[in-house]
Formats: sequence, C-alpha cells, structure tokens
Amino acid sequence: MTDVIGYAVSFLLGLGVGALFFTLRRPRPATVEPPGEPAAELPAALQESVTAFGEEVTTLEFDAGGPDATSAVLKEYRAALEAYDRASAARTGPDALSALRDGRAAMIRLDARRHGRPVPIDALPPAAALPPATAPGPFSATGERHVSTGHGSGRTDVLIDRPEPGRPALLDVEVTGGGNFFLQTLTRTEERTNSGKGLINHIGAYRGRTYLYADDATHLRVITENSNDGHRWSIRVAPLSAATDLTPEHRGRGDEVLRYNGGPAVLTVQFRTDGLWRVAYVCQCLRLEPDCDCPPPAWPSDTPGSAWSDSVHGLRDGQQALRLHRPGFLLVSEDGGEGSWYLTTQPVDIPTPRRAAAPRAKSAGKRRSWRQQPQPLLAALLRPRRPGRKPTDTPRAD
Repeated sequence: MTDVIGYAVSFLLGLGVGALFFTLRRPRPATVEPPGEPAAELPAALQESVTAFGEEVTTLEFDAGGPDATSAVLKEYRAALEAYDRASAARTGPDALSALRDGRAAMIRLDARRHGRPVPIDALPPAAALPPATAPGPFSATGERHVSTGHGSGRTDVLIDRPEPGRPALLDVEVTGGGNFFLQTLTRTEERTNSGKGLINHIGAYRGRTYLYADDATHLRVITENSNDGHRWSIRVAPLSAATDLTPEHRGRGDEVLRYNGGPAVLTVQFRTDGLWRVAYVCQCLRLEPDCDCPPPAWPSDTPGSAWSDSVHGLRDGQQALRLHRPGFLLVSEDGGEGSWYLTTQPVDIPTPRRAAAPRAKSAGKRRSWRQQPQPLLAALLRPRRPGRKPTDTPRAD
C-alpha cells in the first residue's frame, strides 16, 4: 500500500512540474503596435510623412464598387494600401522612403486612370521588387511629398506629383556646389516615351522658379555632370497659387513666375545681364496661343508693344514693352542667373464699347407704312381737280 501511495505522489508531482515547465516555456504574445502608427525608430519628420501618406489614402474619394473601379484601378489602389503597410512597419529610413515612393507612384497612376489622363510608368520596377543592393531613385530624406533631392553626378528621372493634377505647376529648384545641372521634362507612359522641354541648363549654384506646363509630361529628368562633393539639388513642386504677385514696380534676379491681377496694361521689361533673357505672358485661362480664345482688348493705336506676340526676349542689356491683356502669369527666365531685371506696369484705359440701341417694341396692331399714314396736305394735292377751278387755287377741305 505504501508503494502505491508513493507512486501516486510521484506521478502527481511529475504532472505539476511538467505543467510548470510548459507554462514557463509558452511564448509570450508579441507586442503589436497600433495600426497606422509608424515605427518609433524613424526620425520624427519621416514619421510625419508616413502619417500624412496614410491620411491621403484614407481620405481618397474612391468607391471600390463604383463604376470607375476597373481592374487596373483596383490594382493601383491595392498597391497604395500595401505601400502604406510597408511604410508603417518600416524600421529603417530607406525602407520607409522606398515604401512612400512606391505608394505615391501608385496614387498618381490611380488618379490618372480614373480621370482619363496618360498613365505614367517607371523605368525601373517598384523598389520592393528590386534586389536589396539596388538603391531607389532620389527622394526627400524626410519623405516630404512634392520634394525630391539628389547629389553627385548621374541621371535621375523623378515622377511628377502635381499638387493639382491636370493643371500647370511651379518648380522651385535649388542647386549648391559646383558642376553642371540640366533639367527637362519627360513623357513615359504605357503608350509612348519621349523627351520633352528643357527647363534649366546651368553651371554652378542656382536658385530659381520655373513654370511646368499642363502637358502630358510625367517625369522630370535631372542630369548632373562634373559634380564635386558639395553638388546637391532639390526640386519642390508647388501649385500656381504659390506664385508671387506682380507689383507696379518689381525687381528681381534669375528665373521667376509672377501672378498678374490687373486689367489691360503695358509691361516695360528692363534687363541687365550678359546672357539671353525672355518674359512671356500666359492668360488666366492657362491656354497658350492659338488655343486661347479669350477676346483681346481694343488697344488704342498708339499702345506700345506688339498686338500679335505674348512674349519679349533679348540678348544682354535690353528694354522692351509687352502688352498684358488681362489677369494671368508672367514667366521670367534669364540664362546666366546672375543678371537683374526690373518690371514696371502701366494700366491702359480701354474705352468701353457702346452698346447697340435696343430695338423699339412693336405695337400690337399692324404698323402702316408712310404711304398708309394720314397725309392731309398730300391727299389734298393729289385729289382730282374739279372743273372750273384754277390750279393755283387753294384746295378746299371737304
């Protein structure tokens, strides 16, 4: 009996120890961060960019079951969601930046597909599909939207993220250090690929603002050569509302975009430079000739400037007059970047055309012609003369 009791006690103690062992060995649940919150290891500015991108995806007015939710659109939408998940879970800056880059590219393609615009494509696959040793294209170190940065020599294509899709935008460009800097537009879509307009070609440090037309350009191509260690560049895409208002007397240097808010006026352009310069006027309708169908003012014959040109240009120091028809934008460019310019505006009094006289209201009855109107004297003269009366006799009224 004692042996049986001993075996039972040993068995129970074995169960207790085993249970305790498995309890201690049981894996504890992993700490899960709240969804939508970026990893704490990322810099604060980069965390803010990840959060801002999440808000962009959340506030997107898109119905996955709507009529515009084609398979291609849904693919871009899922790519944007997956990129946000990667950015939220990223533990390093490069991982978060590559996820933001892929996510914003998907959002740009999504918007283009929904609104029937050319759909941009990347020359390289998304960063998530590249080998780990392949670095993504230039991107702001803080992940800020509409900002791209780079350094050193090479060629880079930056996807254009317009603040107002389908409309013109402003490019704020800054280059530091020594070297050659060239910027041009590029169209790379599912249908075609071709080079576009050259925007900046400069040697050395540069700082200026240029106009990005509302054409089919999808990328900005940056080419840097002969760069030194301090050669860095940054490009910020801004909306037209960021343009500086033109004042009656405006002075400046280099490339600039100004907003004109007045009526018909003559702009006197003065440049002091060693290079080429140009000032162009863009109507408020944002369409260029010959697409702009806004009626021109009735300029007086002695108004300075040409009635057929929307720009003036010159080489070295010069002065010319440019007519401003109505509110719009002025695109100032100067090749050297070291010259200065002075713009003065003189309003022109355009007489308001007279309105045509309103037609007289017709009477209710039928209007008679002058031959049908009562004409007492004429009727008396035309009445047949009675016999015995002289032609000189005064007609007698009956």
